[in-house]
Amino acid sequence: MVELYKGLLFGLLLSFLLGPVFFALLQTSIEKGFKAGVFMAIGVSLSDSFYMFLTYTGVSFLSENIQVKFVLGLFGSLVMMGFGLFTFLKPVPKRGLKQPHFVSNNYFRKILKGFILNSINPFILIFWLGVAGMITIELHYSFDQAFLFYAGVIFMVLSADITKSYLANKLRDLITPRFMKILNRSVGIGLILFGFRLLYYAFEIKALV
Repeated sequence: MVELYKGLLFGLLLSFLLGPVFFALLQTSIEKGFKAGVFMAIGVSLSDSFYMFLTYTGVSFLSENIQVKFVLGLFGSLVMMGFGLFTFLKPVPKRGLKQPHFVSNNYFRKILKGFILNSINPFILIFWLGVAGMITIELHYSFDQAFLFYAGVIFMVLSADITKSYLANKLRDLITPRFMKILNRSVGIGLILFGFRLLYYAFEIKALV
């Protein structure tokens, strides 16, 4: 169970990292409600789980293929900038945000949003490749030990994201349309900047070819 404990600690560390998914999760929780934030967090965790499985089962060659890294960076940057532009231009309700605007049949869309937004970032793949190398080369974990470690990470990150969604949703009554407009603009600009950073990274990689 030591591996599970280390996974929980590692997941706690990841929970404090700020990125486009973090800001999008807070925005979704405030605008659409706690449940929307929870399902988006589930999508993010599913994406992380996918990359964990992908990297641990032996596709580390992706991190060494410059052309693949360029395509991932280019595609990810364009999609992220698209998300950012959509968020920036999205209108806000005129009567405030006291009542949730979340519709029950949109659960899958929130999961998909979290999955895609997390998956399009090529740094996520590179990060989990590093983790896979750490647990196989440095820690010499067996499959069962690696499973416990990854389970601890996912549990902690998902729990932290759900907590963030709950706290963000509690601010609903204090949120005005003006604040929501500023938040949308800020999140949109942030996503666009992250997209440009990925684009720069992609062409920096391309220059190595």
